[in-house]
Amino acid sequence: MVDIPGTLSIVAQAIGIAKDLREIDKGLDSGEFKAKMAELYSSLADVKMALADAQEEMKAKDKVIADLRANFAVKEELVIYHGYKYAKGQDGKPQGEPLCPRCEQNLGKFHRLAHHGANYGQMRCPECKSDYSHLEIFLWRDEA
Repeated sequence: MVDIPGTLSIVAQAIGIAKDLREIDKGLDSGEFKAKMAELYSSLADVKMALADAQEEMKAKDKVIADLRANFAVKEELVIYHGYKYAKGQDGKPQGEPLCPRCEQNLGKFHRLAHHGANYGQMRCPECKSDYSHLEIFLWRDEA
C-alpha cells in the first residue's frame, strides 16, 4: 500500500536539498556538491517509485470499481423466483438456469448453475462446486 504522507515527506526532503544546492557558496568543494546531488537523485528516485506504486494501486481500485458497477448492472437484469436469481426476459419472467447464491454472497460474482446428476433440477456451480437440487429451469424465449 502506498504511504502518501511518506511520499510527501520525501518530496519535501528533495525540495529542501534542491534549495540547499541553490544556496551553495561558490567556494564549496565539488565533493560536497556531488554528495548533495547524489542525495537529491536518491530522494527523487524514491518519489518516482512511490508514485509508480500509487498509480498501480489506483488502477487496481479502478478495476474493482468497474467490476462492482458491472455487478450492479447485472443485478438489474435479474428476477428472483423461489429464492433463486434468474435472467429476466422482456416479459419480466425468469429465463434459463438459476445463478449460484453462494458465489454471489461470498465473491460478489454471478455464475450460472449447470445441470449435474441424473435427476431434473439437480445442479452444480461450475465455480464453487456447490450442489443444488429441485431447482426450476426455464426455457430461453426468443426475444426478437
